[in-house]
Amino acid sequence: MTFDELSNALGHLSQPEFLYVGGAALVLAFILVLLVRRQPKNVVAYTTDNGRVMVSRHAIVELVQTSCEQLQDVSKPQVKILVKGATAHFEVRIKLLSGGRLRTVEETLQAHLRKALTENLGIENLGQINIVATGFKSGRIESSIQTKAEPKVETVDLDPEAIEDSTDLEPEPEIEKKA
Repeated sequence: MTFDELSNALGHLSQPEFLYVGGAALVLAFILVLLVRRQPKNVVAYTTDNGRVMVSRHAIVELVQTSCEQLQDVSKPQVKILVKGATAHFEVRIKLLSGGRLRTVEETLQAHLRKALTENLGIENLGQINIVATGFKSGRIESSIQTKAEPKVETVDLDPEAIEDSTDLEPEPEIEKKA
């Protein structure tokens, strides 16, 4: 296929009908992506004879954030809520700080969140609570290698009584001045 043949074949796509159909397909795809990724505004906690009791997404996010603030090894929590049928599943994305152990943090956070979501917010159909470590913030590294630019300085503690009893020291000899 030559360049002219390819140019003629693609030239048909620049007709207005093809441009409108292509633009409509892109807009429809964008709307579908937004609908799929959208987080629910409310989660059904439980249902009574009088109606449903809902918990807002904001209340759930606030609960997760305050729970993570209590753990010294966790920062920047983000929450994703997925509702399948009547069951609410949660994904909590965290950044682990220096010294934190993921297994310990995961067990503590999952147990605390499960208890708080069921007892405090009343969510009956609670599914999985997945913890995702999105990063690790390392602490300061202390080098054991001494560089030439940073000489080691030793400090000496002086006994204050030894300084006061300095009368035992011999005076320095005086130097004669020659004129």
